[in-house]
Amino acid sequence: MKYFFTLFIVLCFLEGFAQITEKENAALDKLIESKVEIEADALTSSVLQKMFDAEFFTLKRIPLYKSNGGFSELVMMKHDGKMSEVEEAENLVPILKSDYKIADESNARDMKKALTLLLPGMGNNDKIIRKENQWILVCNEFFDDKEGFVVTTENDGKVSNIEYSSNLEF
Repeated sequence: MKYFFTLFIVLCFLEGFAQITEKENAALDKLIESKVEIEADALTSSVLQKMFDAEFFTLKRIPLYKSNGGFSELVMMKHDGKMSEVEEAENLVPILKSDYKIADESNARDMKKALTLLLPGMGNNDKIIRKENQWILVCNEFFDDKEGFVVTTENDGKVSNIEYSSNLEF
């Protein structure tokens, strides 16, 4: 019991050192700003404006402390005054415009174009297959393996779900 009490006292003591003051936090922010450059560009595609109630931006983070030219890029969205990263296709369903529907293959192509813009690295395969209330948007095909998105719609064409699959079957 004495061991646990001593350990508790040590942890409480160390926790006090883990606190960062506002001055230290400002110094860290300044250090980060001097070591990383951030470029932001708005994604102004008409297909995105037609489909979504949000604004989209690409952020490019360029580390200035590395001389290899490496950088990272991500897509951000602004919806209802809040910024968040676009990470998964299913998170885009709530920000679709209420009147947006997939009624035909042209609408499905627009959806695929939007997903390719918002989720880079999805490939450029043009195959689109309709299967009952689903649109299968194939992005990459390697032999018999196909990956892409399954967009599920209601009877009227309103999108109810978008899901990425690395093993499409149709």
